[in-house]
Amino acid sequence: MAEITGYASIASPFARKVRVAEIETGQGGLIDWRWVGGDERAVVLADINPLGKVPSVVLGDGTALFDSPVIAAYVDARHDGPKLIPDAEPERWAVLTLEALGDGLAEAVVAVAQEGAKALDKQTPRVLERQGGKVARAPAVLDSKAAGFSDPPCMGEISVACAMGYMEYRGVAAGWRATHSALAAWYDAIEARPSFAATPPDAKA
Repeated sequence: MAEITGYASIASPFARKVRVAEIETGQGGLIDWRWVGGDERAVVLADINPLGKVPSVVLGDGTALFDSPVIAAYVDARHDGPKLIPDAEPERWAVLTLEALGDGLAEAVVAVAQEGAKALDKQTPRVLERQGGKVARAPAVLDSKAAGFSDPPCMGEISVACAMGYMEYRGVAAGWRATHSALAAWYDAIEARPSFAATPPDAKA
């Protein structure tokens, strides 16, 4: 098998989504991950991803793939077992929509965490308000859907769980468990799966 090289930060919820997909589909180690920090990305990814974002992947023939929905779909296409992204409708669209919700939550958490790390006089209140609103609304919707989540998870549930793992890792939306008990119970259960236990955002590179 030609080597597939991936570039990411170890805490990235988007890279974690792909890593979980590898394990859930029985393809752990399919991608040889290289961890790159924020200052390195512009140099390392200059000829791979013009956006300079992670995760980015280079296939054995030199083809570049980005970002996480594309790479996760690539991983899912490379095995013959039950698919993380179903082919049949309407299940396919439900899974992809849930994946988009998870990715959107992760993006909002990243934005809130970045603003929160700035000095108070450097923060942008509009960004905190807009992205913080997404962080507040998404778990409420997910809590109402948690009872119907797939077990084992499809790509939608994987995306949501990775976003929430990053949310907890960065200390964003503290106290969400008290108001979203169904979501909290589901999240604790999915985090116990081997694929999630093997890919925590606080792992040492």
